[in-house]
This record gives sequence, C-alpha cells and structure tokens, in this order.
Amino acid sequence: MLNQESRERIQALYRECIKALDLKPRYGQRVMIAEIAKALGGVRLNDKGERENDTGIVVVEAGTGTGKTLAYLLASLPIAIAAEKKLLISTATVALQEQILDKDLPNLKKTISLPFNYALAKGRGRYLCLMKLDKALEQLSGILSTIDLFEQTPEEQDRELYEKMLNQYASGRWDGDRDRWAEEISDAQWGHMTATHRECSNRRCPHFSNCSFYKARQAMEDADIIVANHDLVLSDLSLGGGAVLPAPEKTIYVFDEGHHLADKALNHFRMEVGVRAQRQWLKQFEKGIEQFVAATSMPPSLMHSMQEAPGQARDLVNWLNLLWPLLMDMLGDRERVRFEFGRIPDNLRDLLNNIKAPLQPLMQGLDKLCDALQQSLDAKGEGEFSRDIAESWQAPMGMMLQRAEALWEAVTWLAAEEKEGELPVARWIARTPFGEDWDIRLSASPIAIADQLRRNLWWRCYGAVVTSATLTALNSFGNLAWETGLPDWVGYHRVASPFDYPNLGQLEVVQLGSDPKSEQFQKDVEDWLRANVDTDKGTLVLFSSRAQLEATRETFIRNWYERLLCQGFLPKSEIVRRHKERIDKGEGSIIFGLASFAEGIDLPGEYLTHVVIVKIPFAVPDDPIQAATSEWLESRGRNPFMELTLPAASIRLVQACGRLIRKETDSGRVSILDKRLVSHRYGKLLLDSLPPLKRIV
Repeated sequence: MLNQESRERIQALYRECIKALDLKPRYGQRVMIAEIAKALGGVRLNDKGERENDTGIVVVEAGTGTGKTLAYLLASLPIAIAAEKKLLISTATVALQEQILDKDLPNLKKTISLPFNYALAKGRGRYLCLMKLDKALEQLSGILSTIDLFEQTPEEQDRELYEKMLNQYASGRWDGDRDRWAEEISDAQWGHMTATHRECSNRRCPHFSNCSFYKARQAMEDADIIVANHDLVLSDLSLGGGAVLPAPEKTIYVFDEGHHLADKALNHFRMEVGVRAQRQWLKQFEKGIEQFVAATSMPPSLMHSMQEAPGQARDLVNWLNLLWPLLMDMLGDRERVRFEFGRIPDNLRDLLNNIKAPLQPLMQGLDKLCDALQQSLDAKGEGEFSRDIAESWQAPMGMMLQRAEALWEAVTWLAAEEKEGELPVARWIARTPFGEDWDIRLSASPIAIADQLRRNLWWRCYGAVVTSATLTALNSFGNLAWETGLPDWVGYHRVASPFDYPNLGQLEVVQLGSDPKSEQFQKDVEDWLRANVDTDKGTLVLFSSRAQLEATRETFIRNWYERLLCQGFLPKSEIVRRHKERIDKGEGSIIFGLASFAEGIDLPGEYLTHVVIVKIPFAVPDDPIQAATSEWLESRGRNPFMELTLPAASIRLVQACGRLIRKETDSGRVSILDKRLVSHRYGKLLLDSLPPLKRIV
C-alpha cells in the first residue's frame, strides 16, 4: 500500500512540473502516475530482501500525447530513492533513449525539488579499450609481432585515426564512447579498439584507472536513474544480473517501448553457428597456440593441455569438414530449411555431438590458461608467466575462450532434444553471405521466452513498469502476457490518448479493384497514388516489402524526383532531415518507407498530413521462428492466424496509423489500400483496434 507521505510527495512533484513547464494537467497522465505509484509503493520485502507480495509490476498502455515519460518518472523516482533502489529506464530505440537523456531528464532535474543524478549505460563494446588501442599502434609500428588470431591486423591507413583518438582521449576532448566520436567508424576499425569481457583484465590492467568503460560504470554507481536499452538489460540478465547493470533485486525497471521486449529477448537467446566461420577461427587458433607454446616457458600445470590444443583444433576442423556436405545435401537448391518441431535428423545430431568431444577439453584448457594469464598481470608478480607475455597474450586468448564457449553453447542447444510437453525450439539451416563467398549457418531459437523472463526478471526485480502506446493486440493484453511471461497478478491499464481523434483526422479504407494477393494489385496501388497523393504536402507511404517499395519507386522516381525519399537509398536520419527541410521551405515531400518508418518517426504538424498504408502488415510467412510457433499451435488444436499472425499485424497497424497525429494541433488522413479490412471477417477486429479517427469506408 502506497503510504500517505509518498502519495503527497508525488502529487507535489507533479504540481511543480505542471507549473514550471506550463503544462496542462492531463487526466490520463494522472491515472498513469497513480497506478504506477500504487503498484511500486505496495512492495513488501522479506528478511532476505526479496519481494514477498503480489505487487510491484504494472503494465500501462498510454495513448499518444499522454506524457508517459513524465508520468513514470514522477511515479517511480521518489519510490526508488526512498527504497534505495536504482531506477532503470530501458528503451528499444536510440531515438527515444536520446530524447530521455537530452530532453526529458535535464528538464525534470531543473524543475523538481527532488535532487537526482542520471547516467547512460552501454555495453562494454561501445567503449574504447586503451590496452587494445596501444596494441594496434604497436602492431602498426612493428613493435608487437604477436599473431592476430582473427586475421584482423590493423590497416596502415587507420594509423592516423588511432593516433587521433589516443590524443583526443588523453586530452579529455573525447570520453571514449564510440557514439560520441564525430566521424564514422567502421566495425573493422573499432574492433581493434574495444574489448570483450573475456579480453578485459579489469583491475589488473595498467590502464584501469583511466578506462572509459569503468569511468562510465562509476558514473552509473553514483546515479539514481540509469538509462539503457532492452538489449543491454537482457544481456545482463543472461549473465545472472548485476554483471554490468545493478542486480534485479536492487532495481525498479521501466521498459518503455515495452512491446519490443519479447522480440528483443528472442533475438538475444538465438544461437547460430556458421561452418566456414568456425573453421576459419579454429585454423587461426591452431597457428596461434603453436606460436604461443614456442614463445613462452610453459608452466607444468598447463603443458599437457596446451600441447594437446592444436590437435583438438584440427579434430574440430575435421568434424566441421564432415558437417559441410551433410548440410549441403539437406539444403539442395533451397536457401533455408527448417526442421519440423525443431527435431534435427539423427545423423546431424551425431555429428554435432562429435564436435563436443574435442571442444570440451580445448575449452577447459583455454579457461585454465586465461586464468593463469590474468593472474600474471598482477603487480605482485606471482603469476606463472612474465608480465610481458601476459600483456601480449591475455586478450587474444580471452577472445579464443569466448569463441569456444559460444560454439559449445550453440552446438549443445542445436543437438538437444526437448522433453515431452516442453515448448519446441526452432531449428533451421540457411545459406548466408561470408566475405566474398557464402557459408551455411545452423540456427536455434526458442519460440517463446516467457520462462526465461519470469525466472530472471519478473520474480527477482524489486519492481517493474512496462509501457508503450501499443501494448494491446486486438484490444487485449493477452498476447503481451503470453509472450513476456508476466505473472498472473500483474495489473493492466489502458490510458486513452487526450487527442480528439474524430475531429483531427480521417481514416479511409480504400477498396481497390484487386486485393494484395492479385498480380493487378501493384498497378492499382500505383494508379491510386498517382491520383491521390498531393505532392505539395508531407506524405508517408508505408510498404510491407522492400521489393514492392523499389518497384513503386521505379514507377515514380522520374516524375517525383524532387519530392521522393526512399528507405534503403539514404540513411533514415538523412531522409527525415531532408523531408523536414523541404516542408520548411514550403515544398512537398514524400517518403517511401518500410516497417521501421511505421514506428519511432515523429513528424508533427505540416511535416506529415497523409499516411498511406499499402497493405495490412502481416509478418513474412517464411520466418522460421513464426513458422515453428504456428506449427506448435496447430499441433495443440489452436489457430495460429488468430493467436499469432493477426495480433502482431494489429500492433503494427496501430503503430503505422499513430504516425499521423503527434500533437493536439495535428490533422490529416490515413489511407489503407487493403480492402481485406472490409471484405474479410478479421478486418473488423483490426479496424476496431485503430485510433478513433473519423472513418471513411
């Protein structure tokens, strides 16, 4: 139960914001604040510091214009500070993260009487590693001759960039954050300047006190609010929680753009193995370990495992060589093959299990070696290797261990067999690009991550808020609850948008002569666009496939050359910039976009007065995870179209329509060129879930 003191404190902070920021009190915003505060304020802990009652997690769908960021900050920050917990705001997109960091939090900090600090949390891979940068420059100067185990020797043309970065970091003009470097950095260039957790020697590193990553970690330690993204949160949870971010028990999470949480988690738990890619690093490892043994005085405790390691690497390559023709036969002339119910053939499972035989001792030997190298970096000099050897070899051997561990985890999951009654794992093989050649990749993914999220997040966290403008599918939270594994007792709330939709815009379902499955549909779409798009206004046309976007572009590029901007031909940020620039000049501008333009694009006022949705955004039918989920649902006598495909399309359609009205003064129309909305029975379900714009059918 929220105590009276906390309630009055939150109400006072809200009044301060309304007055200082000259805002109108919004009913929906007050409701959202009250529901979040009630859920978080009612948490009770047992003697072990664990949540012991059924409260602390709340789901709020807040319509556009609610002011949800201010609502969840005001409701949760005072409770987090009083409970001595961290408030962690997690987003799915960079755009929202930047808005919170650069606008919302600075404004709040200046406005309210409750003092607080905030910091941005990023993964280790976004920060400069001074040790790696030193090694790259030494290799370019010929000082360091250690073999690069990944054939990624620094390029001579990058020397100037590396020296410039070192100088700017040393002088304090750059903080080591990749995203704050003013110029574009390729992944290949950056790979020589950042370290994985296996390469990092932490406090044993001579640069530890000046490390950009650990400086950022310290800022996070001092912060009341931490801003991160879903990927980093999920990565930290998979490591047990508390590896990079605060432990769940010490955290109140706010998952903004919460409708992405399940998809992000699925991508995070996917395992993949490329046959050629694995052979490449193993061959390099064989050379590297032989050089290492020859260059060092090997301690007796490691002698046997290191002498055996090259042979184990060769055995692994041999098994991978046998795997290749088997996968080739399975693929035939197809690009991808999915295994029904995730059950791989016995001969493939046997080969994968054979890979584990030499991989296990190799991994164990590398683990011991990395521990010995880490200890040898200690200033006390009590390790089994000289400090020079440890500094040269700790990072590359750490990377090798990480590769071996990843291969072990992937092969184990690919070869596993689920027990009767367990959810199947989607497993498939596919041709993929590999340099100038191609590879065959084996993939495995859960079809749902509810159990993982329940175990690692919901049951452990002090509290959590899940919010977005689109959390319901077909006006129900059922899909979200199933996908994310939220506890049964969680409170769900819908806060309507304050916008007067019927008087701000129109929604028309255009009944073309053909439906999207007809060959005539493309011509009908082009004819309609030609007749109905005002080239002097701001228009967004959303396509479900890149092929259709490009075909339509070919038709219009000549006549609309000065007006047309197409996704895939320019960066997203540049398209938005040019679009706004044209509208500001009084010119028209038309954007052709795909799914990423149906969400997270903010074009208020005259920047966007017409949204055209070409087709109902059904998911691609051959997606292996969706296909495996549909297969499992059908086996249970359930309807995958109604339970999976239609709810997902509903969310995407709501997001697309939501691009039109961003402020109370906006106006315009949404045109959907898919007559299935009126000709098929499911169309009414989709229409009923859309914003209440004035209907024109």
